[in-house]
Amino acid sequence: MNDLNIVHGVIVRPEGCFQGNIEIRGGKIIRVCPVREPVNPARDTVDACGLLVFPGLIDSHVHIRGGRFSYREDFASGTMAAAAGGVTTIVEMPVALPPASRKEDFVARVQEAAPQVYVDYAMYGGAGSDNLEEIPCLAKAGAMAYKTFLMPPVPGREKEFYGLCSETEEALARVMEKVAETGRLLAVHSELNQYVQAQTEKEMKSGHNGLKAFCRSRPVEAETEAVRWVITAAQKTGCRVSVCHVSTPEAICMIQEARAKGVDIHGETCPQYLLFHEDSGEHAGVFARMKPPLRDKARMEKLLGLYAEGAFELTGSDHAPYLKEEKLKNGPDIWHTYDGVPGLELSFPLLMNAVADSRLTPEAIARSMAQKPAAVLGIPGKGRIEEGADADFVLVRKLDVPKPLKITELFTKCRDSAVLYQGIPMHYTVEETYVRGKQVIHKGNITGKPGWGTFVSHEI
Repeated sequence: MNDLNIVHGVIVRPEGCFQGNIEIRGGKIIRVCPVREPVNPARDTVDACGLLVFPGLIDSHVHIRGGRFSYREDFASGTMAAAAGGVTTIVEMPVALPPASRKEDFVARVQEAAPQVYVDYAMYGGAGSDNLEEIPCLAKAGAMAYKTFLMPPVPGREKEFYGLCSETEEALARVMEKVAETGRLLAVHSELNQYVQAQTEKEMKSGHNGLKAFCRSRPVEAETEAVRWVITAAQKTGCRVSVCHVSTPEAICMIQEARAKGVDIHGETCPQYLLFHEDSGEHAGVFARMKPPLRDKARMEKLLGLYAEGAFELTGSDHAPYLKEEKLKNGPDIWHTYDGVPGLELSFPLLMNAVADSRLTPEAIARSMAQKPAAVLGIPGKGRIEEGADADFVLVRKLDVPKPLKITELFTKCRDSAVLYQGIPMHYTVEETYVRGKQVIHKGNITGKPGWGTFVSHEI
């Protein structure tokens, strides 16, 4: 007897949607069939008529941090947020205190998360010019991939960025050589400080403030020239790389051109760059400060079009949990606040808004939020609704009347910092989320248990 059958739903695959049934046993999908075919008996049956059934989504770029920063977000609150947003696997970035740049610190973070998580989790290890000898050790400890920044540590946060910075082309090549030996992916924060610093000083000396001034301070060239570094170093070393949170169409076109020439490089973007621009985000002020910044409307629209065409293989929220009082520590001063926005439980619902107005398709989301991330990162058993895969699903309903988003109802601890999203009419809702055959969300309520999520390591 099956443990669970999901019947009559519209099953979403990158190559197309069809009405079908799914049979689950032992946390795995054992059969997928058209709706007209009978299913074997099951202990539980979910009638998904009228619902879209997506594969469990993978967020490739999450900052939970936990530990000393658990007051901002811990692995329990963060993975509850993930489940509420249809994310069944998070890939946690290594920026923390201490960062996951030494084997013992990486292992400690895995152990910290284990009893708390509601969904499955993988972790990046740190890779920088100052922890080269630790890189192979992190692979053996289970690092799914690595992360490096092409910028110096944020002033005052140097300890959080140990083993995470490659500030010169030579340093980046050395880091890539080490990562290449592991066969893992290196994710790169691609902005160059020389462009940012000069423009920031110019804006500040001119007395400019506010979001648009901040966006001007981080010009397109800071990203594109950094991507040029990444491509060159990847060509020399053979390292597998991804460019994090791409914010410009120029950068993803460079990545596509390099891939066409045989470079093993992949692009990641975030919903905020696809759906918001410097004008539409201006009202949020410090709550819309992120790195890289929001761009102009024309670039945003072009980026969304490229996403719809499949240019991006990874989708990350870049969830950065800071409390409202932290973001406002210097009032509305855009130059002296923390970077980043919460988004872990909103990425998928926001992208579904773009489905509602025909700018995206469900297939495009399933490709870039599930199938491709699993393939690029090497996450076993994830990313598709097919026989033998993990029984990770998201059941989604289109609302008859859009419902304005209330950030007070979010699960994340940093909900009050989600000002950018307050009041947006949401056209779809996550009805249920399943992780390995177990329901963890039902109509906005947590039904799962902490510790159900498992640590996912690299598929060798």
